[in-house]
Amino acid sequence: MSVFERSPTATRAWRGYAVAALTVLAATALAVPLEYWVENYNLVLIYVLAVVATGLGYGSGAAIFASMLAFLSFNFFMTDPRYTLEVARQDELTTLSFLLLIALICGSAASLIRRQFILLKMANRYSESMRLLGQQLSVAEDAEAAWLAVAREMGRALEAECCVLAWDQDNVRHRFLAAGSAFGRDDEAAIEWSRRHRVSSGRLTDCLSGAAWTLFPIHSGDAIAIVAMKWADGKKRLDHYDQELIGAMLQQVSDTWRRIQLVGDLESARVTTEVERLRSALLSSVSHDLKSPLAAMMGAAESLQLLEIQLAPQDRQELLDTIRHESRRLEAYIQNLLDMTRLGHGTLKIERDWIPLADIIGSTIARLRRYSPDVRIEYHPMDSQPLLYVHAALIEQALYNILENAVRFSPPEEPVRITAGQRQGRCRIEIEDKGPGIPESLREQVFDMFYVMSEGDERKQNTGMGLAICRGMIGAHGGTVHVMDGTGHRGSRFVVELPIDSPPPFDDSRETDEEPR
Repeated sequence: MSVFERSPTATRAWRGYAVAALTVLAATALAVPLEYWVENYNLVLIYVLAVVATGLGYGSGAAIFASMLAFLSFNFFMTDPRYTLEVARQDELTTLSFLLLIALICGSAASLIRRQFILLKMANRYSESMRLLGQQLSVAEDAEAAWLAVAREMGRALEAECCVLAWDQDNVRHRFLAAGSAFGRDDEAAIEWSRRHRVSSGRLTDCLSGAAWTLFPIHSGDAIAIVAMKWADGKKRLDHYDQELIGAMLQQVSDTWRRIQLVGDLESARVTTEVERLRSALLSSVSHDLKSPLAAMMGAAESLQLLEIQLAPQDRQELLDTIRHESRRLEAYIQNLLDMTRLGHGTLKIERDWIPLADIIGSTIARLRRYSPDVRIEYHPMDSQPLLYVHAALIEQALYNILENAVRFSPPEEPVRITAGQRQGRCRIEIEDKGPGIPESLREQVFDMFYVMSEGDERKQNTGMGLAICRGMIGAHGGTVHVMDGTGHRGSRFVVELPIDSPPPFDDSRETDEEPR
């Protein structure tokens, strides 16, 4: 059952009848003096015009009433014998009959035209309001944006103050727009009643009509929001068109709210699935990549313990080298895991300092040669070597991950080429190998966590975290890293770009024996 008041008011109907009487009276006042120059059957048009005007302004009831008054007025003032309702001549009787018929037809037609005009006006108002609301709701990314949109558009379309009341998970009420008008005691009671029963209440409804606001609940599942509207004092009822527009707008914002909730649920499910996938990948990677060096170290240590006397010095040295190599490999895996965790939780600290680019490159190459003494590296510095304001250890780790990846895939006899310097106002570092290269379709995927291109033994010794960590560390400094074809379309070239900040001005007041930071 509708909660809107249905009792019609007769004010407009009586106004229409009064206007009909005045219009016919004005037509008579115009026709009587014109009778001396115009035949009275032509004066019928004046009365027909009065009936049409009444029908266009006030509908069929007023038009029919005007038709009857026009018939009686023409008979009383314009036909013989005058000032009576008798008709002496046959032609005047015919004129009266045509007047009544034409007035009734034209009045009904005018009323129909008026109704069609009102319907067209309401349809345009409906379409424009729904279009504007739909435009705003289509780009609403959360419930708050939807509430602001519906409060603005409903207030504009219905010429009323409008706000939306919504409750968060802690049951705290939030109000969107119409902040200037407060709720009274009756309004608060109506709000609680509508929230509890999910039914409209307040002014212009059958429920708690003493309130100053009209309340329309919107619900999606267990969640509920309330659209509150405050009308002008002269508004006595909501007509059919207002009700249709309100219902359509509430339905549209309700559908948008459900869409936002579904998108949120899908995003949560996607995140949960992604986290579970990463967790499974991490566990799978850790179970193998941490277990393998541990097994090798344990085997070498047990061999040294049990067969120390029987082993030749060369064999003991090989076992010690195995322990040292596998321990460094284990350390690298653990460091990658820690760095990836810090990047993912945003806890990686960026403690910057000024350092020459050449020092970072030199330290990276030296670190790689400690672990791989036979690796071939060609370093070609550009003419301009910038001073960087970075966390040196993080940039070194990022470059080391790229360099280690390049060495792993390059043939032993081919060198890895490093070019570094300043270009177009940015620091540019290029690391090029002569390996099998990376297909263009996979060049972005290689920076994803746990993504490994190689197969076989190379895949078993690669966690797929090195390049992901590299992009995270470079990105934390405002830089970029991408991969392209190597020279002659052979191998891969990793390009790292970092911003160059201006160094601080030199301070002459410093003590000359102060140690550099």
